[in-house]
Amino acid sequence: MSKRKKNANRRVHARVCHTGPVEVTKNLFCGSEKEALVMAVAPIQVDMLVPLNDLDAKVWDLGFRGEILYCPIRDFGTLPDDVLESFITRILDRLSSNKKVGLFCVGGHGRTGYIASIVLGRLGYQDPIGFLREHYCKEAVESNEQVQHIADVLGRPELAEKYKRTYGGGNGFMAYRHFGFDREYFSWFSARETAEAHICDECTYFGSCGCQIYADYFVREYDPACTDFIEKD
Repeated sequence: MSKRKKNANRRVHARVCHTGPVEVTKNLFCGSEKEALVMAVAPIQVDMLVPLNDLDAKVWDLGFRGEILYCPIRDFGTLPDDVLESFITRILDRLSSNKKVGLFCVGGHGRTGYIASIVLGRLGYQDPIGFLREHYCKEAVESNEQVQHIADVLGRPELAEKYKRTYGGGNGFMAYRHFGFDREYFSWFSARETAEAHICDECTYFGSCGCQIYADYFVREYDPACTDFIEKD
């Protein structure tokens, strides 16, 4: 099997860092893709599911017959302002009508935290990112791009000053120590071709003790290369 094929077949696995779904404010639930199926049935049984990546078709077998508001967002990314405004308005409208809304993405962190922060901000929470990290999951909101957009949309520049950080090679992702994701999850989106073409074991920074740059992360020899990749001689 080729290295490219091997990388394409690898799955990204995350350790459990929160037990969900979690009702972060009245009728607004946050969780992962797997936890979406829990949201769909009693006792939670949301009125509207909001997939930010994919939704398992098993939801129909479970008896869910509510509304689905699908809004795809690239991993670690944000929405265009005009799309975001319409999207957030629809969520707030359901909440104001006392409807239950379930937000989720793959792990329930980046995209979920991004949208939930804006919804909470519009509901009057002054520090929605901090609130989510304290009451939902410390990994909520993963990238500087997401943090900046939350601050811009809510008109609260102090959020960007408080939460924007730079890690490792300057990729700007809010990656935490021992987060448990494979190395591909920390790769810069625009460097996808590089990640597909090489693995960590081919990099000069990778040795018997692992990655010399990202020593705080769980990096394995067959993980896709990051933007700091330099091929061994």
